Amino acid sequence: MSESAAVRPRNPRGQGERLREELLRATERLLEQVGSEDALSLRAVAREAGVAAPSIYRHFADKTELVWATLEVNYERLARAMSEAAAKADADDPVDQLRAQLRAYCRYAIAHPANYRLLYETRQTPVGPERLAGHPAGLLVRSWHNALTACEEAGWQVRGSRAEAPYLLWSAVHGRVMIWQVMPSRKDTRRLDRFVDEILQLLLER
Repeated sequence: MSESAAVRPRNPRGQGERLREELLRATERLLEQVGSEDALSLRAVAREAGVAAPSIYRHFADKTELVWATLEVNYERLARAMSEAAAKADADDPVDQLRAQLRAYCRYAIAHPANYRLLYETRQTPVGPERLAGHPAGLLVRSWHNALTACEEAGWQVRGSRAEAPYLLWSAVHGRVMIWQVMPSRKDTRRLDRFVDEILQLLLER
């Protein structure tokens, strides 16, 4: 626990959102250490944030909701980077916009390794399908689904299962980024760009 957390003053009335943000930051710091939802305790989060444990339940129903909200902040950052890149691409070319999204994903993973690791190395407690549908990773899946739909509307066809296509894109760029990071070769992001081009050529056809 940090020294600042130990002496944290009580938030003035009406500043509940500030407490929520402090709990999210505390959870992020602890997840980076323990790497697992199961290993994370609400008491530890409370200590890190400098509050009483019952205070957490004013904002989060349970530990899973707290962890997901913490991950959501980082998924939103990644999704925003993808959206901003797509907005700068050719407005009349949905494939170019999808390409920009995928390249932005790779750039974000490289530029923010700690945030990226948090998304993919945090082991999470399994939940049922209804609750899983609300997982913050859905931001990425929906973004790629919508981009592929725009490609189809422009006359492109998606090879293979349409339902699995967003996950194919996701697993492809994630896997390529991880290989790019661990291999002891010269780090040239143009290789990632070429990989994105190859994926789109394999997935889309006129």
